[in-house]
Amino acid sequence: MDGWRGALDGDRLVAKSDDKLTVIDLATNKQLASISVEYEAGFDISGNYVVWSDLRNEQTSIGELGSYDEANADIFLYNLSTGEERQLTTDSSAQIQPRIWENYMVWMDNSSDTVKEYPTHWQIVLYNIETGEQKTITSGDGGHTDPDIDAGNVVWEDGRHVTKRGLRGGGNLPENNTDIYLYRIETGETIPIAIESYKEGLPRVSGNLITWEAFNGSYKGNAFVYDTVTEKTLQVTNLAVDQRTPVIHGKFVAWMDERNGSSTHDVGPGPHDSDIYLADLEKGTEVRISGEGPQILPLISDRWIVYGKSTDAGAVLTAVRHR
Repeated sequence: MDGWRGALDGDRLVAKSDDKLTVIDLATNKQLASISVEYEAGFDISGNYVVWSDLRNEQTSIGELGSYDEANADIFLYNLSTGEERQLTTDSSAQIQPRIWENYMVWMDNSSDTVKEYPTHWQIVLYNIETGEQKTITSGDGGHTDPDIDAGNVVWEDGRHVTKRGLRGGGNLPENNTDIYLYRIETGETIPIAIESYKEGLPRVSGNLITWEAFNGSYKGNAFVYDTVTEKTLQVTNLAVDQRTPVIHGKFVAWMDERNGSSTHDVGPGPHDSDIYLADLEKGTEVRISGEGPQILPLISDRWIVYGKSTDAGAVLTAVRHR
């Protein structure tokens, strides 16, 4: 399910185009910044901060690198108010996939993995922008990947049960038994959220709610939500088709849904007509957001849902107000 990539906070959208990160205010349709990047490895936005991972300090040609596991990728921070750009890491290993909330950031770091073969034993690092304090909040073998952060909560896909090197890759393989874990910044607690004997991954957090995709003995994903206050888990989708890449903001969850067609535009039998669906967790209702064609990879904020439409030329972006 390749396609566009972006990050969304309120009205502000960051999207990657060629060698730039473009920041747009969706409410006014004005461009706020155009940030030059080199072989970016993940980015995010929160308020006036844009963060990303960049390979500008890598000495080996990108074509010779096997993967980001072997690269010298560093974390950078851009202030939209001042135009100031800062490099936050200088380690010669890889720091990738940063996520940001207010003055805190998290990212994936493989400096402690001496082998750096797939699956790399990534760790999750927590960083305080105001103080410069950096703390590794995971440990042990297995990849700790795809972090997210909000309201003092950090979540990630945890590979402590997938420690074997050379395991076949794939984001939808049930045998890749990854789990979902939570770290509370205030208390330093690490809490298991979803630890079933099948793959659970791509977590996203909003306040006290966490969503992720799960593959229970199937290549077809479903979306779940966990409430850290009530300690209850809700299965949001349950059809025998792919319902994947869920994102969450407040009481709303959005995801890619293949009930009306596949999420590719040129592979396999048609129709190629996946959609973006939105669920209101309080009301227990759901609504189809997108139109014709394969719609993929949603983002959500308190005002907007943004998603891509897969085409031969790439992905065409659409932004829809949901409130």
